[in-house]
Amino acid sequence: MGLPALEFSDCCLDSPHFRETLKSHEAELDKTNKFIKELIKDGKSLISALKNLSSAKRKFADSLNEFKFQCIGDAETDDEMCIARSLQEFAAVLRNLEDERSRMVSVLG
Repeated sequence: MGLPALEFSDCCLDSPHFRETLKSHEAELDKTNKFIKELIKDGKSLISALKNLSSAKRKFADSLNEFKFQCIGDAETDDEMCIARSLQEFAAVLRNLEDERSRMVSVLG
């Protein structure tokens, strides 16, 4: 719908209609100001959460990459070697995805 226009010439008359129109504009500006402040607060919260998530992903990838089986006997079984390789590959994928996300954020931000 929109707000009614404020006419400069009406300002000089200082009519009740002009005062009501002015109040509606002020109320809308207050709502917009609160909305923008909330967006900024939510945006900062999101950025903080993304940084924490990024850190957690990197720590998880490091843990996956460093995982070692304690062998029974002299050598790892084929399954153990396959699992360890798979975990290392998963860690590399996580790290690559996080690096790519970081590059995109720096390009966009």
